[in-house]
Amino acid sequence: MLLRQNAKMAKTLVDTATGRPYLSAGVTLAPHNLSGHNVCAGASKGCAASCVLWFAGLRGTSTSRNAATRDTQWLFGHRRSFINQLNRDIANHVRRAERDQFVPVVRLNVASDLDWTDVIERWPGVQFYDYTKIRSRFASYLAGELPPNYALTFSRHERHHTATIASYLRRGGNVAQVFDVEYNPQCGRVGGAPRNGPHSWPTMAGDRWGQARHSSTVDRRPRRCCWFTLKG
Repeated sequence: MLLRQNAKMAKTLVDTATGRPYLSAGVTLAPHNLSGHNVCAGASKGCAASCVLWFAGLRGTSTSRNAATRDTQWLFGHRRSFINQLNRDIANHVRRAERDQFVPVVRLNVASDLDWTDVIERWPGVQFYDYTKIRSRFASYLAGELPPNYALTFSRHERHHTATIASYLRRGGNVAQVFDVEYNPQCGRVGGAPRNGPHSWPTMAGDRWGQARHSSTVDRRPRRCCWFTLKG
């Protein structure tokens, strides 16, 4: 099984349209190039050195790390077999959600930043969501070029310029950022909140509301900064 729940995803969120809670599951690969395959093309030195999906909580155990590494090597070594299993897992996830009166949502990049368009397009009735640090992918999302059932949030690291973040917000995108702590001791702070003259944007506490909330999975409210504290 590739599609699993974890502590970061098991938050109780309710679909505002139906009143039903979400059932979220995701694929957790080994981040950056820790498996021998780079799954985070937009990673900076800071985020690679302090990835919460490798150093925080149960992700630091050998069992979790070995499973993530094994799944990543499966993807790159036997992609067709991997995709077939993933589609079976999504089908089972949808059936479970329907049986228990949940709304199914799926995050394919829990600890990676890969292009899953082919899988997402196969499941138009399922809501997918992710974070990305890849500017070209987020530009495609803002231009409406990605599947309509895919909600994407830009994840800022220490090398992203404030003006870039402000431009994403002006265009209706959502941004996640670590704040008020050192992003990584070797790299320093990420920087201040994006400003653009008289413009300002609402913020949400990501640690309180969880992954799907600010990724627009719930209500697709645009132009929000979601703030996280550093973990690990």
